[in-house]
Amino acid sequence: MMKNGTPELVVVGHVAIDTNRFPHGMIESTIGGAPTYAGLAMAALGRRAGVVAKVGVDFTERFPPLYSKFGVDTEGILVTGEHTTTFENIYDERGHRTQLCKYIAPGITPDDIPSSYLKSDGFYVSPLADEVSPETVEKLKNDNTIMMDPQGLFRQIGDDGKVTIRSDVDLKPFLEHVDVVKLGRDEAELMMREPKRLLERLIEMGPKIAILTQGEKPVLMLIGGKFHEIKSLRVDARDPTGAGDVWGSVFLARYIETRDAVGSANFASAAAGLKIKYKGPVGFPSQGEVLAAVSG
Repeated sequence: MMKNGTPELVVVGHVAIDTNRFPHGMIESTIGGAPTYAGLAMAALGRRAGVVAKVGVDFTERFPPLYSKFGVDTEGILVTGEHTTTFENIYDERGHRTQLCKYIAPGITPDDIPSSYLKSDGFYVSPLADEVSPETVEKLKNDNTIMMDPQGLFRQIGDDGKVTIRSDVDLKPFLEHVDVVKLGRDEAELMMREPKRLLERLIEMGPKIAILTQGEKPVLMLIGGKFHEIKSLRVDARDPTGAGDVWGSVFLARYIETRDAVGSANFASAAAGLKIKYKGPVGFPSQGEVLAAVSG
């Protein structure tokens, strides 16, 4: 529901300009990042979403007003400097990617969050390149639900722009303010813990729900001391870019509505599966399409 025009859900994390290269071809200069994949996924479900991010002048010059066109509130998008965060993503046959970073926008501070957004029902925090601080996450906490995908905290960008993933990340200062945490398989492998023990460790840091997505393998979730496995939707995947943010944001939207974590995870897995049948930031499924996939 809306609260006096306030977005019910807000995405926090930078917009990206992505060049995605695949074994079968290439997509150039698409818009990526959590604001795109999470924000548009929420909008496709009929949710009113807002975005907190920083972009460059290049974003306003090269791309149409995509977010506002689909009903995503853009009050929290700030234009700072010349360049938007820009990545080149190179995928192999198994769906694993190598990343190069060309530009990074300035970090998101607590003062960058519009005051009206603080009344939102939920926040989906998904940094691209360490642009969100624990203080920013703490600022979000109100009578709401905060979900975080910390993948961008693990990214380390070399002088040559090559992106590697580091394992020495202290997640506790972030997760003590978070209700739901979701990790992907790449980050989980680097943390070198058995999956169930990893989720237990994440719960010890503060969240009530810990989730591990594993590509085509079942999602593993820990809530209330009990583990659950959620099967992925079997599809002909054409583009896995943004699948994690679709999964996370759809889970959050559904969980806030139903408070059914297992049902929300099944819903999110179906939504992410439907989305990856399409290349680029298109093909986000409606609520009816997701429900049909879950029941089918």
